[in-house]
Amino acid sequence: MWFDIDWYKYGGSMLPTKWRDSTTVAFVKVLLKPINQVYYSWFNWRIDNIYKLEHTGQICSLRGSLNDKFDPIDRRIYIGDGQQNPTTYIYTEAESQDVFTNTESEGKDGTLFVYTEAETADTGLDFIVYVPFEILNREIYAIKAHIEFYKEGGKRYAIIGT
Repeated sequence: MWFDIDWYKYGGSMLPTKWRDSTTVAFVKVLLKPINQVYYSWFNWRIDNIYKLEHTGQICSLRGSLNDKFDPIDRRIYIGDGQQNPTTYIYTEAESQDVFTNTESEGKDGTLFVYTEAETADTGLDFIVYVPFEILNREIYAIKAHIEFYKEGGKRYAIIGT
């Protein structure tokens, strides 16, 4: 492609044929070294930007980019739903709603669990990022910055160590 250039080879090929001895080619390589360093920096910047463009704020993409950056070998970072337990509202029979309580003698199957407000869907979070403690302790601010870069606007999250 147009961006894949070997500057040393290009510099040597631009020399007139009679000047293509080892001393002159070495001198041209010395002159081209700063250009090659800038090109190398630009090339890495380009690869990083392409990677950023390939990932979005979707859960699967965010999980993949977090694992690629912070846990590439074990890939232990995962993202869960912000809703820890479903909210079940209890009604009486007179209220004519779908869910109402029964006694044990009525023989209704299924156990109804009652959660506190902190354990239900009213956590105010859209997703929870579960990160191993050894990664979380080292790179908490980098993880937050990474999530802030990729997450969709208005989404709320929490980072929890596992």
